[in-house]
Amino acid sequence: MPVCKPNLLIMRATSLLKDYTKLSDANLDLRAGAVLTSMTGNANFPVTTPTVAEFGLLKTAYSDALASVYTANRNSIAVKNEARIELLSAMKQLALNVESLAPGDRVKLVSSGFDLASDGESSPPLSAPVQFTIADGMNVGELKFSVKRVPNAVSYVHEYTDEPITENTRWISKASASRTHVFTGLRSGVRIYGRTAAIGRKGQEAYTAILTRVVQ
Repeated sequence: MPVCKPNLLIMRATSLLKDYTKLSDANLDLRAGAVLTSMTGNANFPVTTPTVAEFGLLKTAYSDALASVYTANRNSIAVKNEARIELLSAMKQLALNVESLAPGDRVKLVSSGFDLASDGESSPPLSAPVQFTIADGMNVGELKFSVKRVPNAVSYVHEYTDEPITENTRWISKASASRTHVFTGLRSGVRIYGRTAAIGRKGQEAYTAILTRVVQ
């Protein structure tokens, strides 16, 4: 008589996402900021490698380098790229360390601010933002970007450029939790091109079409 073996359910251990290389520059800055905020003073992880202070310095260096890129200086772009590499490396190292300090503890892992790695569940669908508009702001040199709220989006990235649109166009980006953003300090009379992306829980990006407007 054959022996019936019990049906065993194998649970996959909860783990963290460690590779953020696919994120855009602006969204990486936003995600690293969320991790820094979550890890600062987090009693679940009092001592980490790298330390929260060290991670904060790398995050600040990246944010500063990212802001300086908009001067279109070739050297500043190289500095930003190097800062991005260092920040990505630190995020991976910190995620590995956090995971080792709270193996399989979903609550503690979520408290770190890192995304959970895929556990076989499909990501919520993310559609491109609609009703995208670029309007004059309240003051000269301001433009307001706005889209309709996107279901399952956790953040937005608003981008503009005053360059012709090509594969090498440099976009000036602002990551935000809001579906609207006002860019300030723009040069009057300059034609800009703009777009907005919705960002999903696992880093998915969905962009609007590109609109254009002359700054007042």
